[in-house]
Amino acid sequence: MKSGLRSVLVVTLGCGLAILAAAAKTKITTTPQNKGPALGPPKKILVLAVFPNANARSGFEDAITGELSLRGANAVSSFVSFPELPKERGAFEKTLISDGFDAVTVSRLVGRDDKLEWTPGRYSYATDYIGMGPWGGYWYTYQTVFVPGYLDAETSVRVRTDFWRTSGATGQLVWSGTTDTIEPTSVPQASHEIGVAVAKALLKAKLI
Repeated sequence: MKSGLRSVLVVTLGCGLAILAAAAKTKITTTPQNKGPALGPPKKILVLAVFPNANARSGFEDAITGELSLRGANAVSSFVSFPELPKERGAFEKTLISDGFDAVTVSRLVGRDDKLEWTPGRYSYATDYIGMGPWGGYWYTYQTVFVPGYLDAETSVRVRTDFWRTSGATGQLVWSGTTDTIEPTSVPQASHEIGVAVAKALLKAKLI
């Protein structure tokens, strides 16, 4: 069941983005960039996710937008201004100016790892002696049972998010963070957890 759901998610995202469920874990590694002149908090952030599947893209953008908004930022999902991913620089930059965006986040899949871990078999005491009196307690504790070894599959998906300010001729990359999500199975919950990690990191860096 677990591996089947994973396969469905890979197809859904088109590029292999299959991410966590409630039991999954996400951590983030951040890389502050060289800072130019102090710009102050952005007035309006465009949240852009580079996923070919429209539903996955909009859900992911909304998750980050919501978490940024909860922390006081004015963020808007890019599919509002760009129903399809932008393909021309001129139109993209013109929209940034006309809609008042002075910052952009760009998120994309950067890696996936699948690995198998072997847990060797072991001997363990039997535990089914409860209620059998002192002798049963002694005897069944004394006896040992063999727990066979097993293979455990683990999937890890990495998504990178860059935070750009639109000032200057080419803009300025001020922050980059890569989330690492282990045991992905649910796209919506994954998007939420990655959104939380990104928003917390940007707030900690005093960029929003």
